[in-house]
Amino acid sequence: MLFPFCSTAKAKRVKSIRYNSADKKRWLEVTANHEYGMVKIWDFDILRFAITKAGEIALKVGYFPPYIDFTAYECLKAIGRITNTGKSYSWLEEALDRLTTTAYKGNIFKEDEKRSETFTLISIESVKDENKRIEKIRIHFNQRIRESAKLRGLLVIDSAIFHEESGIKKRLLELVMVSIGKEQEWTVGLERLQALCAHEGELKEFKRQLKSYEFPWVMSFNKSKVSGENVTFRNGNTVIVSETQ
Repeated sequence: MLFPFCSTAKAKRVKSIRYNSADKKRWLEVTANHEYGMVKIWDFDILRFAITKAGEIALKVGYFPPYIDFTAYECLKAIGRITNTGKSYSWLEEALDRLTTTAYKGNIFKEDEKRSETFTLISIESVKDENKRIEKIRIHFNQRIRESAKLRGLLVIDSAIFHEESGIKKRLLELVMVSIGKEQEWTVGLERLQALCAHEGELKEFKRQLKSYEFPWVMSFNKSKVSGENVTFRNGNTVIVSETQ
């Protein structure tokens, strides 16, 4: 997920995210529903789970299915949530509300960069049990989700991401995995990285947070007179944070 599709804050966010690519050709605007708030990065674990199930079906039938059925218990267990408390099921229902009502506008899925569109990622059907607790769920994938998952992947499915509690670190783990790919390193401007993480605070606070995290990569900072401060993530066995002028 290269673009910032969600909030990385645990608190309810209603302020929109507006992101432009480095070359200014691609853009995305994320708008929250004021009743439910913007979808959160933890809510995307549900989508990761659903895409994983859909991918397993695709391997068997030869195409990515338009929808997937599962139980609330199955989903909660897969994403590491407690399955025997009402709180988890309430969270699941609230997360689905945020997933289905957060709206997106932009040209990131269009070959013609002059064309933009407004869309949501999924729609759902659900059934509740006799205690009015959500029990069965059907997620219908937007065509953009299906195409992205089929061609290049939309979300990283990794246990470290599922279990990470910090929103910013959860986002960084996914973003760096996608951006490095099979390469040895990935360099990005510090301000752009902050925007990609939908971080609302000051840049120096974002940098402080970066330095406090342990990553499965070597991380270094470098200041350039032309492009400002950059961050490089490099494949390696140990985590070293270095800073050069």
